[in-house]
Amino acid sequence: MRRALPVLVLMLLLAACGNAAENLAEEIIESQTGGEIDVEGDSVIIQSEDGDATIEFSEDDDGVTVSGTDESGEDITIEMGGTEVPDDFPMPIFSGGEVTHVSSFDMGDTSSYSVTLEIDPDDASDALGFYQEWLEGEGMSITSSETMVIAESDDVTSIVQVSPYGSYSEVVMTWTPNG
Repeated sequence: MRRALPVLVLMLLLAACGNAAENLAEEIIESQTGGEIDVEGDSVIIQSEDGDATIEFSEDDDGVTVSGTDESGEDITIEMGGTEVPDDFPMPIFSGGEVTHVSSFDMGDTSSYSVTLEIDPDDASDALGFYQEWLEGEGMSITSSETMVIAESDDVTSIVQVSPYGSYSEVVMTWTPNG
């Protein structure tokens, strides 16, 4: 399945050109992956001996969803590019921050997240302090610098990084279960 991703981008570009290009793109990916590829509207369906995947593309602010199963039959969902923070995202959102990007990776009972906020550059140190205090309150071991907090527990690793971009600063929060 990993071999299909670079070729998938080519296929999507070709598929946008029409039915003949779509058929050619399917043949190219199938020859590279050994799997069966089918384009149905805004979805690309990949079936291989390693598992099945459906890649769905939306034309709104919800971003891209990739869903499927792995070799053991475990359901996998990857969502990228939206701005809606999942209800089960465990971290608070810094007051005054605007969510600009959300990604999540769900596999069975395990979920990893990345949430990006845009904040006023004057609030950068307050945001970093806010997250450091919150992560410490969760009982996590903390390593920090002027722009980053790395927090670890037996169960999870979280990284919060604040980066200046002139007229705004960006806060990127990740939450990844260990194991």
